[in-house]
Amino acid sequence: MKNAKYASNIQYSRLLAYFKPHKFVIMVGLLGLSLFSFVDAGMIYFIKPLIDEGLSKADSKTLQIGALLVVIIFLLRGVASFISNYAIAYTSAKITYGVRQQVFTKLQSLPMLFFDENSSGSLISKIIYDTEQISAAISNAIAVFIRETLIIVVLLCMMFYASWQLSMIFLLIGPVIALIINKVSKRFKKISTALQNTMGDITKKSEQSILAHQEILVFNTANEITAQFSDTNNKNRQQAMKLATATALSNPAIQFIASFAIAAVLLLASMEEILHSLTAGTFTMVLFVMGSILRPLKQLTNINQQLQRGLAASMSIFSLLDQKDEVDEGKTMLKDTRIDINFSDLTFYHQSAKQPAIYKFTAIIPAGKTVALVGESGSGKTTITNLLLRLYSCPSNSILINNIPIEKFTLESLRSQFSLVSQRIVLFDDTIANNITFGCQRLVSRAEIEQVAIDANVVEFAESMEAGIDSLIGENGRRLSGGQRQRIAIARALLRDAPIIILDEATSALDNTSERLMQEAFAKLSINKTMLVIAHRLSTVEKADHILVMGKGRLVEQGSHDSLLKEQGTYYQLYQKQKD
Repeated sequence: MKNAKYASNIQYSRLLAYFKPHKFVIMVGLLGLSLFSFVDAGMIYFIKPLIDEGLSKADSKTLQIGALLVVIIFLLRGVASFISNYAIAYTSAKITYGVRQQVFTKLQSLPMLFFDENSSGSLISKIIYDTEQISAAISNAIAVFIRETLIIVVLLCMMFYASWQLSMIFLLIGPVIALIINKVSKRFKKISTALQNTMGDITKKSEQSILAHQEILVFNTANEITAQFSDTNNKNRQQAMKLATATALSNPAIQFIASFAIAAVLLLASMEEILHSLTAGTFTMVLFVMGSILRPLKQLTNINQQLQRGLAASMSIFSLLDQKDEVDEGKTMLKDTRIDINFSDLTFYHQSAKQPAIYKFTAIIPAGKTVALVGESGSGKTTITNLLLRLYSCPSNSILINNIPIEKFTLESLRSQFSLVSQRIVLFDDTIANNITFGCQRLVSRAEIEQVAIDANVVEFAESMEAGIDSLIGENGRRLSGGQRQRIAIARALLRDAPIIILDEATSALDNTSERLMQEAFAKLSINKTMLVIAHRLSTVEKADHILVMGKGRLVEQGSHDSLLKEQGTYYQLYQKQKD
């Protein structure tokens, strides 16, 4: 219980930290809220003099003053409402911006393992939905709480001033209402957390169906996908209805209890000694106050579910922000232009895997040489490149660059030495030219962009588009074919001009003619550079200086193309299969 209370206090403290930078605007908003509450509730007080002085004694001057006061009161009420609403909206928007930016920045620093374990849909939901809930729900809830609480306080003060005997009954129902709100709060928090999770599932299903639309059409699985989404959507609806039910039950319960207080006040007022002490104006004002108290009580009950929704969203956001960043304990800057890579007895297990993905892998990739990694799917080829780039952490001293373990280099300086063309090509909804320059850490001229576009055979298809290399290519290059997308990725690597080049199935989507052109481009690029080529198609690695043959995470053979064919081992069998 103590731990839960401590965790809850920590959560509140972290939430308040987002509000502190805007304390001046918040104070202005609080002043506006206070003025609004005082004026809104205080209007009822003028019922007493209007009835006792204006109507009972036929005093026209009192009614004339009342007419002027009505205009002034509503003017003050309007100004106070604008100030408070603007301050709340400003604070809410700034907090949403700040939290969303913090979450997005955090995602950029998390390791690959985190993204392997979390769906992109749920992460997108955190950026869009959860961040909105924190500021909107909590800011609005706090504003309503302050405004309605002040109104209740002002109304009760007026009641006590008019007749303390009638007002005492409200002190008896306060603890009962507080107990109900406490019980309902726990229910709201539990349901709100479940609602956050189902919203993440909806985002995940939506994203997956959009990205896989082509496959859905081809495999005629629209009905199946729709049924899956319907199930997820229905779970979200059920949680929303549970929240609505709790809200719907709490409002009448509190108002029913308040009705007993109003009834008790009327019964007390009927007692002769109290009845004779009340004027018509006083009694009317008390009745108006009692009726007016029900509205802020209802509002206070409604904000509970908003507040709990914001707290549930904050828990979701804080759990993400508390994730450990990608480990970068390296201190050495890698600046060498000639780079030797040495794998020394490398063994690596994927998360929770019982069998190693890589087992005692030992090999050397000399500076300025082209080394190929070949083998069946799942043999560990791509895993080796991921470890080399430190996308996953490998055992210390198992990969060395120029005789220095890669974990001693800073991540930024290490990765800046690589150009990567992966089998998983990522393009942005931008122009061809901007996609080519992505990842290039220096200023480049238009001439350089055009030259690599020519070398990578991008110009061939770009010239047929409406704006050449300035043409938009759609989300992840949807307007392009697989081969065209791959050529842009190759042009990107050419422009980056790093000392080490990794080609992970870089020409797999190209036809024979385009592949030949790419090989020519790579021949120019590889001069004085270290190149690691991963290929399924063995025809692309025949001219490599050295070939490493992988099998189930182990290095089973190595040598040149001709020497490996003469051995008639694993490489020979792979070659014969493709030849046939």
